[in-house]
Amino acid sequence: MNKKLIICFLIVISLISLGFKLYLVDFSIPVYSDNLGYTLNAIAHTNGDFSQSSHRGMGWSLFVSIFFGFIDSENFFDYSNTIRVLSIGVATFSIPMMYLVGRKFFDARYSLLLSSLFAFEPHLNYNSGFGLSEPLFHLAIIGSFYFILNKNTRFIIISLFLAGIAYWIRINGVFVFIVITIVYFVTLRGSPNLFRNYGLGVVLFLLVISPVLLERNEEFGDPFYSDYKNIIFAGSSELFYSEIYTKTTNSPFDYIEENGLSLFIQTFILQGFYNSFQIISVLSFPFLFVLIPFGIMFSFRAFDQNTNYIKANWIFILISLASLTIVMSVIADRRFMMYLLPFLMIFSVIPIQRVTEYGLNTFSFSRRQKDIFIIGIIITIILLSSIFMTRYGTPDPILENEKFEFSEYALNNLQGVVFRDWGGSLDYVSYLRITESPEKFKSYEINSKIIPDKENSFKISSAPYGETLEELIFDGEKYQKILKPNDSAYIKPFIEHNFRGEGKILILRIGGKSTGDAQIELSFVGKPNVERAINEMMLWFDPSGKN
Repeated sequence: MNKKLIICFLIVISLISLGFKLYLVDFSIPVYSDNLGYTLNAIAHTNGDFSQSSHRGMGWSLFVSIFFGFIDSENFFDYSNTIRVLSIGVATFSIPMMYLVGRKFFDARYSLLLSSLFAFEPHLNYNSGFGLSEPLFHLAIIGSFYFILNKNTRFIIISLFLAGIAYWIRINGVFVFIVITIVYFVTLRGSPNLFRNYGLGVVLFLLVISPVLLERNEEFGDPFYSDYKNIIFAGSSELFYSEIYTKTTNSPFDYIEENGLSLFIQTFILQGFYNSFQIISVLSFPFLFVLIPFGIMFSFRAFDQNTNYIKANWIFILISLASLTIVMSVIADRRFMMYLLPFLMIFSVIPIQRVTEYGLNTFSFSRRQKDIFIIGIIITIILLSSIFMTRYGTPDPILENEKFEFSEYALNNLQGVVFRDWGGSLDYVSYLRITESPEKFKSYEINSKIIPDKENSFKISSAPYGETLEELIFDGEKYQKILKPNDSAYIKPFIEHNFRGEGKILILRIGGKSTGDAQIELSFVGKPNVERAINEMMLWFDPSGKN
Protein backbone atom coordinates (compact mmCIF):
# COMPACT_ATOMS: atom_id res chain seq x y z
CA MET A 1 0.00 0.00 0.00
CA ASN A 2 1.30 3.45 -0.86
CA LYS A 3 1.70 6.15 1.80
CA LYS A 4 -1.05 8.40 0.41
CA LEU A 5 -3.61 5.58 0.61
CA ILE A 6 -2.53 4.76 4.17
CA ILE A 7 -2.79 8.40 5.25
CA CYS A 8 -6.24 8.72 3.64
CA PHE A 9 -7.42 5.56 5.39
CA LEU A 10 -6.13 6.78 8.77
CA ILE A 11 -7.88 10.12 8.26
CA VAL A 12 -11.16 8.38 7.41
CA ILE A 13 -11.18 6.04 10.41
CA SER A 14 -10.05 8.87 12.69
CA LEU A 15 -12.95 11.04 11.55
CA ILE A 16 -15.47 8.21 11.98
CA SER A 17 -14.00 7.48 15.43
CA LEU A 18 -14.27 11.18 16.27
CA GLY A 19 -17.95 11.05 15.36
CA PHE A 20 -18.48 8.09 17.70
CA LYS A 21 -16.71 9.92 20.52
CA LEU A 22 -18.76 13.08 20.06
CA TYR A 23 -21.97 11.04 19.93
CA LEU A 24 -21.32 9.78 23.45
CA VAL A 25 -20.86 13.26 24.97
CA ASP A 26 -23.53 15.70 26.08
CA PHE A 27 -21.83 19.09 26.34
CA SER A 28 -24.85 20.54 28.15
CA ILE A 29 -24.07 18.46 31.24
CA PRO A 30 -21.41 19.97 33.55
CA VAL A 31 -18.44 18.04 34.87
CA TYR A 32 -18.85 16.97 38.48
CA SER A 33 -16.42 14.19 39.50
CA ASP A 34 -12.70 13.63 38.82
CA ASN A 35 -13.07 15.69 35.66
CA LEU A 36 -14.23 18.62 37.82
CA GLY A 37 -11.03 18.25 39.85
CA TYR A 38 -8.85 18.23 36.72
CA THR A 39 -10.67 21.28 35.36
CA LEU A 40 -10.22 23.26 38.57
CA ASN A 41 -6.56 22.24 38.85
CA ALA A 42 -5.96 23.42 35.27
CA ILE A 43 -7.57 26.78 36.11
CA ALA A 44 -5.32 27.01 39.18
CA HIS A 45 -2.25 26.35 37.00
CA THR A 46 -3.16 29.31 34.78
CA ASN A 47 -3.04 31.43 37.96
CA GLY A 48 0.44 30.20 38.84
CA ASP A 49 -0.59 27.53 41.38
CA PHE A 50 1.48 24.42 40.59
CA SER A 51 0.86 22.62 43.86
CA GLN A 52 0.55 18.83 43.81
CA SER A 53 -2.82 17.21 44.32
CA SER A 54 -2.77 14.67 47.13
CA HIS A 55 -4.25 11.89 45.01
CA ARG A 56 -3.81 12.63 41.31
CA GLY A 57 -1.01 13.53 38.91
CA MET A 58 -0.72 16.99 37.42
CA GLY A 59 0.41 16.15 33.87
CA TRP A 60 -3.08 16.21 32.38
CA SER A 61 -4.23 19.38 34.15
CA LEU A 62 -0.92 21.06 33.24
CA PHE A 63 -1.44 20.17 29.58
CA VAL A 64 -5.01 21.49 29.69
CA SER A 65 -3.90 24.72 31.38
CA ILE A 66 -1.96 25.67 28.23
CA PHE A 67 -5.26 25.91 26.38
CA PHE A 68 -7.10 27.46 29.33
CA GLY A 69 -4.61 30.31 29.08
CA PHE A 70 -6.45 31.42 25.93
CA ILE A 71 -9.83 31.43 27.71
CA ASP A 72 -11.03 34.32 29.79
CA SER A 73 -14.62 33.41 30.43
CA GLU A 74 -16.98 33.79 33.35
CA ASN A 75 -18.94 30.73 32.20
CA PHE A 76 -17.57 27.53 33.71
CA PHE A 77 -19.00 25.50 30.82
CA ASP A 78 -16.36 27.01 28.54
CA TYR A 79 -13.68 25.40 30.66
CA SER A 80 -15.43 22.06 31.26
CA ASN A 81 -16.23 21.61 27.58
CA THR A 82 -12.70 22.60 26.56
CA ILE A 83 -11.22 19.83 28.69
CA ARG A 84 -13.66 17.36 27.11
CA VAL A 85 -12.72 18.46 23.60
CA LEU A 86 -9.03 18.14 24.46
CA SER A 87 -9.41 14.59 25.80
CA ILE A 88 -11.35 13.61 22.66
CA GLY A 89 -8.67 15.24 20.51
CA VAL A 90 -5.84 13.39 22.25
CA ALA A 91 -7.71 10.08 21.95
CA THR A 92 -8.23 10.68 18.22
CA PHE A 93 -4.59 11.65 17.71
CA SER A 94 -3.57 8.32 19.29
CA ILE A 95 -5.05 6.40 16.34
CA PRO A 96 -2.12 7.08 13.92
CA MET A 97 0.27 6.34 16.79
CA MET A 98 -1.36 2.94 17.16
CA TYR A 99 -0.76 2.35 13.45
CA LEU A 100 2.96 3.01 13.95
CA VAL A 101 3.07 0.48 16.79
CA GLY A 102 1.31 -2.00 14.52
CA ARG A 103 4.05 -1.63 11.92
CA LYS A 104 6.45 -3.22 14.38
CA PHE A 105 4.32 -6.38 14.26
CA PHE A 106 2.48 -6.38 10.93
CA ASP A 107 2.51 -5.02 7.40
CA ALA A 108 0.50 -1.93 6.45
CA ARG A 109 -2.83 -3.73 5.94
CA TYR A 110 -2.89 -5.39 9.35
CA SER A 111 -1.54 -2.26 11.02
CA LEU A 112 -4.54 -0.40 9.63
CA LEU A 113 -6.73 -3.16 11.02
CA LEU A 114 -5.06 -2.71 14.44
CA SER A 115 -5.61 1.05 14.35
CA SER A 116 -9.27 0.38 13.43
CA LEU A 117 -9.70 -1.88 16.46
CA PHE A 118 -8.27 0.91 18.57
CA ALA A 119 -10.31 3.65 16.88
CA PHE A 120 -13.65 1.92 17.35
CA GLU A 121 -13.15 0.30 20.75
CA PRO A 122 -16.35 1.51 22.51
CA HIS A 123 -14.96 1.57 26.05
CA LEU A 124 -12.08 3.83 25.01
CA ASN A 125 -14.42 6.04 22.98
CA TYR A 126 -16.80 6.38 25.90
CA ASN A 127 -13.99 7.26 28.30
CA SER A 128 -12.49 9.84 25.94
CA GLY A 129 -15.38 12.28 26.38
CA PHE A 130 -15.12 12.76 30.13
CA GLY A 131 -12.14 15.10 30.16
CA LEU A 132 -10.11 12.66 32.26
CA SER A 133 -6.39 11.86 32.14
CA GLU A 134 -6.63 8.41 30.52
CA PRO A 135 -6.35 9.42 26.82
CA LEU A 136 -3.10 11.35 27.39
CA PHE A 137 -1.82 8.59 29.67
CA HIS A 138 -2.54 6.00 26.98
CA LEU A 139 -0.79 8.11 24.33
CA ALA A 140 2.36 8.44 26.46
CA ILE A 141 2.44 4.69 27.11
CA ILE A 142 1.85 3.77 23.44
CA GLY A 143 4.58 6.20 22.39
CA SER A 144 7.03 4.83 24.96
CA PHE A 145 6.32 1.27 23.81
CA TYR A 146 6.76 2.24 20.15
CA PHE A 147 10.26 3.65 20.65
CA ILE A 148 11.46 0.71 22.72
CA LEU A 149 10.58 -1.61 19.81
CA ASN A 150 13.64 -0.51 17.93
CA LYS A 151 16.94 -2.20 17.24
CA ASN A 152 18.86 1.03 17.93
CA THR A 153 19.55 1.38 21.67
CA ARG A 154 19.51 5.17 21.42
CA PHE A 155 15.71 5.13 21.29
CA ILE A 156 15.64 4.08 24.95
CA ILE A 157 16.25 7.75 25.72
CA ILE A 158 12.99 8.83 24.02
CA SER A 159 11.14 5.86 25.50
CA LEU A 160 12.14 6.68 29.07
CA PHE A 161 11.40 10.36 28.48
CA LEU A 162 7.81 9.41 27.60
CA ALA A 163 7.75 7.11 30.64
CA GLY A 164 8.53 10.18 32.72
CA ILE A 165 5.65 12.03 31.07
CA ALA A 166 3.37 9.09 31.94
CA TYR A 167 4.40 9.48 35.59
CA TRP A 168 3.49 13.17 35.44
CA ILE A 169 0.03 12.25 34.17
CA ARG A 170 -0.77 9.46 36.63
CA ILE A 171 1.20 8.53 39.72
CA ASN A 172 0.93 4.82 38.94
CA GLY A 173 2.80 5.55 35.70
CA VAL A 174 6.03 4.61 37.49
CA PHE A 175 5.41 1.02 36.33
CA VAL A 176 6.13 2.16 32.73
CA PHE A 177 9.76 2.74 33.71
CA ILE A 178 9.96 -0.81 35.08
CA VAL A 179 8.36 -2.36 31.99
CA ILE A 180 10.50 -0.41 29.53
CA THR A 181 13.66 -1.36 31.45
CA ILE A 182 12.85 -5.08 31.33
CA VAL A 183 11.83 -4.96 27.67
CA TYR A 184 15.04 -3.10 26.81
CA PHE A 185 17.40 -5.65 28.32
CA VAL A 186 15.40 -8.66 27.12
CA THR A 187 15.01 -7.58 23.50
CA LEU A 188 18.29 -5.70 22.97
CA ARG A 189 20.80 -7.68 25.03
CA GLY A 190 24.19 -7.81 23.35
CA SER A 191 23.58 -4.60 21.37
CA PRO A 192 26.31 -1.92 21.20
CA ASN A 193 26.24 0.84 23.84
CA LEU A 194 23.50 -1.02 25.73
CA PHE A 195 24.35 0.25 29.19
CA ARG A 196 25.59 3.70 28.13
CA ASN A 197 22.35 4.61 26.38
CA TYR A 198 20.27 3.12 29.18
CA GLY A 199 22.16 5.26 31.67
CA LEU A 200 21.44 8.37 29.59
CA GLY A 201 17.76 7.38 29.46
CA VAL A 202 17.60 6.91 33.23
CA VAL A 203 19.19 10.31 33.80
CA LEU A 204 16.63 11.94 31.50
CA PHE A 205 13.78 10.03 33.20
CA LEU A 206 14.92 11.27 36.63
CA LEU A 207 15.26 14.83 35.34
CA VAL A 208 11.71 14.68 33.98
CA ILE A 209 10.09 13.37 37.17
CA SER A 210 12.28 15.27 39.66
CA PRO A 211 10.01 18.38 39.78
CA VAL A 212 7.09 16.13 40.74
CA LEU A 213 9.11 14.33 43.42
CA LEU A 214 10.58 17.51 44.89
CA GLU A 215 7.26 19.34 45.03
CA ARG A 216 5.50 16.31 46.51
CA ASN A 217 8.18 15.95 49.16
CA GLU A 218 7.91 19.67 49.94
CA GLU A 219 4.14 19.52 50.37
CA PHE A 220 3.60 16.11 51.96
CA GLY A 221 7.00 15.11 53.34
CA ASP A 222 7.14 12.12 50.99
CA PRO A 223 8.16 12.26 47.29
CA PHE A 224 5.87 9.31 46.53
CA TYR A 225 2.97 10.44 48.71
CA SER A 226 -0.57 9.48 47.77
CA ASP A 227 -3.75 9.49 49.80
CA TYR A 228 -4.45 6.00 48.59
CA LYS A 229 -1.07 4.60 49.61
CA ASN A 230 -1.94 4.80 53.30
CA ILE A 231 -5.35 3.17 53.06
CA ILE A 232 -5.05 0.71 50.16
CA PHE A 233 -4.62 -2.18 52.59
CA ALA A 234 -8.11 -1.72 53.98
CA GLY A 235 -9.05 -5.14 52.68
CA SER A 236 -12.31 -4.17 50.95
CA SER A 237 -13.73 -1.36 48.89
CA GLU A 238 -16.29 -0.71 51.63
CA LEU A 239 -13.63 0.00 54.24
CA PHE A 240 -11.46 1.83 51.71
CA TYR A 241 -14.15 4.42 51.12
CA SER A 242 -15.45 4.62 54.67
CA GLU A 243 -14.78 7.71 56.71
CA ILE A 244 -13.61 5.74 59.71
CA TYR A 245 -10.84 3.97 57.77
CA THR A 246 -9.52 6.97 55.87
CA LYS A 247 -8.42 8.48 59.16
CA THR A 248 -5.86 5.70 59.64
CA THR A 249 -2.57 4.61 58.13
CA ASN A 250 -1.98 0.94 57.47
CA SER A 251 0.67 -1.17 55.79
CA PRO A 252 0.64 -4.74 54.40
CA PHE A 253 2.53 -5.81 57.51
CA ASP A 254 -0.23 -4.40 59.70
CA TYR A 255 -2.80 -6.40 57.75
CA ILE A 256 -0.74 -9.61 57.91
CA GLU A 257 -0.16 -9.17 61.63
CA GLU A 258 -3.87 -8.75 62.28
CA ASN A 259 -5.32 -11.23 59.75
CA GLY A 260 -2.54 -13.65 58.82
CA LEU A 261 -0.57 -14.26 55.61
CA SER A 262 -3.11 -16.64 54.04
CA LEU A 263 -5.92 -14.08 54.25
CA PHE A 264 -3.58 -11.42 52.85
CA ILE A 265 -2.85 -13.63 49.83
CA GLN A 266 -6.54 -14.39 49.39
CA THR A 267 -7.65 -10.77 49.76
CA PHE A 268 -4.97 -8.87 47.86
CA ILE A 269 -3.46 -11.39 45.44
CA LEU A 270 -6.11 -13.92 44.44
CA GLN A 271 -8.98 -11.44 44.61
CA GLY A 272 -6.90 -8.90 42.71
CA PHE A 273 -6.20 -11.33 39.87
CA TYR A 274 -9.85 -12.37 39.79
CA ASN A 275 -11.04 -8.76 39.57
CA SER A 276 -8.45 -7.96 36.90
CA PHE A 277 -9.45 -10.83 34.62
CA GLN A 278 -13.13 -10.13 35.21
CA ILE A 279 -12.69 -6.52 34.10
CA ILE A 280 -10.59 -7.55 31.10
CA SER A 281 -13.37 -9.91 30.04
CA VAL A 282 -15.86 -7.02 30.28
CA LEU A 283 -13.58 -4.67 28.35
CA SER A 284 -13.04 -7.27 25.62
CA PHE A 285 -16.63 -6.95 24.36
CA PRO A 286 -17.90 -6.67 21.68
CA PHE A 287 -15.17 -8.02 19.38
CA LEU A 288 -11.96 -8.68 21.31
CA PHE A 289 -13.35 -11.52 23.44
CA VAL A 290 -13.31 -13.87 20.42
CA LEU A 291 -9.92 -12.76 19.09
CA ILE A 292 -7.82 -12.53 22.26
CA PRO A 293 -7.78 -16.28 23.17
CA PHE A 294 -6.69 -17.25 19.64
CA GLY A 295 -4.20 -14.40 19.57
CA ILE A 296 -2.61 -15.56 22.81
CA MET A 297 -2.42 -19.12 21.48
CA PHE A 298 -0.83 -18.04 18.18
CA SER A 299 1.60 -15.70 19.97
CA PHE A 300 3.47 -18.73 21.33
CA ARG A 301 4.22 -19.78 17.73
CA ALA A 302 4.54 -16.40 16.06
CA PHE A 303 6.41 -16.82 12.79
CA ASP A 304 5.18 -13.65 11.06
CA GLN A 305 6.20 -11.37 13.93
CA ASN A 306 9.51 -10.49 15.53
CA THR A 307 9.72 -12.85 18.51
CA ASN A 308 11.43 -10.20 20.62
CA TYR A 309 8.54 -7.82 20.02
CA ILE A 310 6.06 -10.55 20.98
CA LYS A 311 8.07 -11.03 24.19
CA ALA A 312 7.92 -7.27 24.77
CA ASN A 313 4.14 -7.30 24.47
CA TRP A 314 3.87 -10.19 26.90
CA ILE A 315 6.19 -8.46 29.36
CA PHE A 316 4.11 -5.30 29.23
CA ILE A 317 0.83 -7.13 29.83
CA LEU A 318 2.04 -9.45 32.59
CA ILE A 319 3.97 -6.84 34.58
CA SER A 320 1.06 -4.42 34.27
CA LEU A 321 -1.32 -7.04 35.64
CA ALA A 322 1.07 -7.81 38.50
CA SER A 323 1.50 -4.12 39.36
CA LEU A 324 -2.28 -3.63 39.51
CA THR A 325 -3.09 -6.73 41.54
CA ILE A 326 -3.30 -5.14 44.98
CA VAL A 327 -5.07 -2.03 43.72
CA MET A 328 -7.64 -4.06 41.78
CA SER A 329 -8.38 -6.19 44.85
CA VAL A 330 -9.78 -3.10 46.57
CA ILE A 331 -10.71 -0.69 43.76
CA ALA A 332 -12.01 -2.77 40.84
CA ASP A 333 -12.29 0.19 38.47
CA ARG A 334 -12.15 -0.60 34.75
CA ARG A 335 -10.44 2.76 34.12
CA PHE A 336 -7.28 1.31 35.67
CA MET A 337 -7.22 -1.51 33.11
CA MET A 338 -8.03 0.37 29.91
CA TYR A 339 -4.41 1.06 28.98
CA LEU A 340 -3.96 -2.70 28.46
CA LEU A 341 -6.45 -2.75 25.58
CA PRO A 342 -3.98 -1.58 22.87
CA PHE A 343 -1.60 -4.39 23.78
CA LEU A 344 -4.34 -7.00 23.83
CA MET A 345 -5.40 -5.72 20.41
CA ILE A 346 -1.96 -6.56 19.04
CA PHE A 347 -2.56 -10.21 19.92
CA SER A 348 -6.10 -9.95 18.54
CA VAL A 349 -4.86 -9.12 15.04
CA ILE A 350 -2.61 -12.19 14.80
CA PRO A 351 -5.44 -14.79 14.28
CA ILE A 352 -7.01 -12.55 11.61
CA GLN A 353 -3.66 -12.37 9.86
CA ARG A 354 -3.24 -16.15 10.02
CA VAL A 355 -6.63 -16.89 8.53
CA THR A 356 -6.28 -14.22 5.85
CA GLU A 357 -2.76 -15.09 4.76
CA TYR A 358 -2.82 -18.86 5.07
CA GLY A 359 -6.51 -19.75 5.00
CA LEU A 360 -7.84 -22.98 6.43
CA ASN A 361 -7.53 -26.56 5.29
CA THR A 362 -10.44 -26.17 2.89
CA PHE A 363 -9.70 -22.80 1.32
CA SER A 364 -7.21 -19.98 0.83
CA PHE A 365 -7.55 -16.35 -0.26
CA SER A 366 -6.28 -14.66 -3.39
CA ARG A 367 -4.61 -11.26 -3.01
CA ARG A 368 -7.82 -9.42 -3.99
CA GLN A 369 -9.87 -11.61 -1.63
CA LYS A 370 -7.47 -10.82 1.22
CA ASP A 371 -8.02 -7.09 0.76
CA ILE A 372 -11.79 -7.55 0.58
CA PHE A 373 -11.75 -9.75 3.68
CA ILE A 374 -9.79 -7.19 5.73
CA ILE A 375 -12.09 -4.38 4.60
CA GLY A 376 -15.06 -6.55 5.58
CA ILE A 377 -13.59 -7.09 9.04
CA ILE A 378 -13.07 -3.34 9.50
CA ILE A 379 -16.67 -2.65 8.46
CA THR A 380 -17.84 -5.35 10.88
CA ILE A 381 -15.81 -3.71 13.67
CA ILE A 382 -17.46 -0.36 12.94
CA LEU A 383 -20.95 -1.90 12.94
CA LEU A 384 -20.36 -3.86 16.16
CA SER A 385 -18.94 -0.77 17.83
CA SER A 386 -21.89 1.39 16.78
CA ILE A 387 -24.35 -1.23 18.07
CA PHE A 388 -22.44 -1.70 21.32
CA MET A 389 -22.44 2.05 21.94
CA THR A 390 -26.12 1.75 22.77
CA ARG A 391 -24.99 -0.17 25.86
CA TYR A 392 -23.54 3.05 27.12
CA GLY A 393 -25.96 5.28 25.34
CA THR A 394 -25.87 9.00 25.42
CA PRO A 395 -26.12 10.74 28.78
CA ASP A 396 -29.68 10.98 30.07
CA PRO A 397 -30.35 14.75 30.23
CA ILE A 398 -33.61 14.23 32.15
CA LEU A 399 -31.91 12.22 34.88
CA GLU A 400 -28.92 14.55 35.03
CA ASN A 401 -31.22 17.57 35.29
CA GLU A 402 -33.07 15.91 38.16
CA LYS A 403 -29.78 15.22 39.93
CA PHE A 404 -28.73 18.80 39.31
CA GLU A 405 -31.99 20.22 40.70
CA PHE A 406 -31.92 17.97 43.74
CA SER A 407 -28.28 18.89 44.46
CA GLU A 408 -29.25 22.56 44.19
CA TYR A 409 -32.27 22.04 46.47
CA ALA A 410 -30.21 20.14 49.06
CA LEU A 411 -27.50 22.77 49.06
CA ASN A 412 -29.97 25.62 49.56
CA ASN A 413 -32.46 23.99 51.93
CA LEU A 414 -30.87 21.18 53.93
CA GLN A 415 -28.70 21.72 56.97
CA GLY A 416 -26.16 19.62 58.83
CA VAL A 417 -24.66 16.36 57.64
CA VAL A 418 -25.88 13.97 54.97
CA PHE A 419 -24.09 10.66 54.59
CA ARG A 420 -22.53 10.33 51.17
CA ASP A 421 -25.10 9.38 48.56
CA TRP A 422 -23.60 6.61 46.43
CA GLY A 423 -26.63 6.66 44.17
CA GLY A 424 -25.49 9.91 42.59
CA SER A 425 -28.32 12.22 43.60
CA LEU A 426 -25.82 14.70 45.09
CA ASP A 427 -23.27 14.55 42.25
CA TYR A 428 -23.50 18.25 41.46
CA VAL A 429 -23.08 19.68 44.96
CA SER A 430 -19.36 20.40 44.52
CA TYR A 431 -19.97 21.86 41.07
CA LEU A 432 -22.67 24.19 42.39
CA ARG A 433 -20.50 25.37 45.26
CA ILE A 434 -17.48 26.18 43.14
CA THR A 435 -19.49 27.87 40.37
CA GLU A 436 -21.52 30.16 42.62
CA SER A 437 -19.57 33.01 41.07
CA PRO A 438 -16.82 33.40 38.44
CA GLU A 439 -14.53 34.79 41.12
CA LYS A 440 -14.84 31.56 43.12
CA PHE A 441 -13.81 29.05 40.44
CA LYS A 442 -11.31 31.39 38.74
CA SER A 443 -9.44 31.85 42.04
CA TYR A 444 -9.49 28.14 42.97
CA GLU A 445 -6.43 26.85 44.79
CA ILE A 446 -5.24 23.24 44.53
CA ASN A 447 -5.85 21.13 47.67
CA SER A 448 -8.31 23.73 48.95
CA LYS A 449 -11.61 22.31 50.12
CA ILE A 450 -14.82 23.13 48.33
CA ILE A 451 -16.67 23.94 51.56
CA PRO A 452 -19.92 25.71 52.36
CA ASP A 453 -19.67 29.38 53.24
CA LYS A 454 -21.78 29.03 56.40
CA GLU A 455 -20.74 26.83 59.28
CA ASN A 456 -24.15 25.24 59.73
CA SER A 457 -25.00 24.75 56.07
CA PHE A 458 -25.42 21.47 54.27
CA LYS A 459 -22.35 19.23 53.93
CA ILE A 460 -21.66 15.66 52.80
CA SER A 461 -19.91 13.13 54.98
CA SER A 462 -18.45 9.77 53.94
CA ALA A 463 -20.98 7.04 54.53
CA PRO A 464 -20.41 4.19 56.95
CA TYR A 465 -19.67 1.38 54.53
CA GLY A 466 -20.00 -2.32 55.10
CA GLU A 467 -22.23 -5.27 54.32
CA THR A 468 -22.68 -6.31 57.95
CA LEU A 469 -22.68 -4.61 61.31
CA GLU A 470 -19.38 -6.30 62.10
CA GLU A 471 -17.75 -4.52 59.16
CA LEU A 472 -18.79 -1.22 60.68
CA ILE A 473 -16.83 -1.96 63.86
CA PHE A 474 -13.30 -0.59 63.98
CA ASP A 475 -10.84 -0.83 66.86
CA GLY A 476 -13.57 -2.23 69.08
CA GLU A 477 -15.88 0.72 68.63
CA LYS A 478 -19.08 0.84 66.59
CA TYR A 479 -19.39 3.46 63.92
CA GLN A 480 -21.72 6.19 65.14
CA LYS A 481 -23.14 9.37 63.73
CA ILE A 482 -25.12 11.88 65.75
CA LEU A 483 -28.01 13.42 63.88
CA LYS A 484 -28.91 16.92 64.96
CA PRO A 485 -32.15 18.75 64.20
CA ASN A 486 -32.53 19.36 60.44
CA ASP A 487 -29.77 16.90 59.58
CA SER A 488 -30.20 14.53 56.64
CA ALA A 489 -28.87 10.98 56.33
CA TYR A 490 -28.57 8.44 53.56
CA ILE A 491 -28.40 4.78 54.61
CA LYS A 492 -26.86 2.32 52.17
CA PRO A 493 -29.21 -0.62 51.45
CA PHE A 494 -28.62 -3.75 53.57
CA ILE A 495 -26.67 -1.91 56.28
CA GLU A 496 -28.02 -2.75 59.72
CA HIS A 497 -28.78 0.36 61.69
CA ASN A 498 -30.89 1.69 64.52
CA PHE A 499 -31.77 5.08 65.90
CA ARG A 500 -31.33 5.74 69.61
CA GLY A 501 -32.25 8.63 71.82
CA GLU A 502 -35.20 10.91 72.06
CA GLY A 503 -36.69 12.81 69.22
CA LYS A 504 -38.58 12.23 65.98
CA ILE A 505 -37.22 11.23 62.58
CA LEU A 506 -38.85 12.15 59.29
CA ILE A 507 -38.11 9.60 56.56
CA LEU A 508 -38.71 10.71 52.98
CA ARG A 509 -38.81 8.48 49.91
CA ILE A 510 -37.90 10.07 46.62
CA GLY A 511 -39.07 8.19 43.53
CA GLY A 512 -37.22 7.76 40.27
CA LYS A 513 -34.66 5.47 38.71
CA SER A 514 -33.59 2.77 41.12
CA THR A 515 -29.90 2.09 41.69
CA GLY A 516 -28.31 -1.35 41.46
CA ASP A 517 -28.41 -1.71 45.24
CA ALA A 518 -32.09 -0.82 45.34
CA GLN A 519 -32.87 -3.31 42.58
CA ILE A 520 -31.12 -6.09 44.48
CA GLU A 521 -32.99 -5.17 47.62
CA LEU A 522 -36.30 -5.23 45.74
CA SER A 523 -35.62 -8.79 44.62
CA PHE A 524 -36.18 -9.95 48.20
CA VAL A 525 -39.59 -8.39 48.80
CA GLY A 526 -41.81 -10.31 46.40
CA LYS A 527 -43.61 -9.54 43.16
CA PRO A 528 -46.52 -7.46 44.57
CA ASN A 529 -44.16 -5.09 46.37
CA VAL A 530 -41.91 -4.84 43.33
CA GLU A 531 -44.92 -3.88 41.19
CA ARG A 532 -45.88 -1.24 43.73
CA ALA A 533 -42.38 0.20 43.66
CA ILE A 534 -42.43 0.32 39.87
CA ASN A 535 -45.79 2.10 39.87
CA GLU A 536 -44.44 4.71 42.25
CA MET A 537 -41.45 5.51 40.08
CA MET A 538 -41.66 8.89 38.51
CA LEU A 539 -39.35 11.83 38.19
CA TRP A 540 -37.54 11.33 41.45
CA PHE A 541 -37.31 14.98 42.34
CA ASP A 542 -39.66 17.84 41.78
CA PRO A 543 -38.43 21.10 43.29
CA SER A 544 -41.99 22.39 43.33
CA GLY A 545 -42.72 19.88 46.05
CA LYS A 546 -45.25 17.62 44.29
CA ASN A 547 -43.11 14.48 44.67
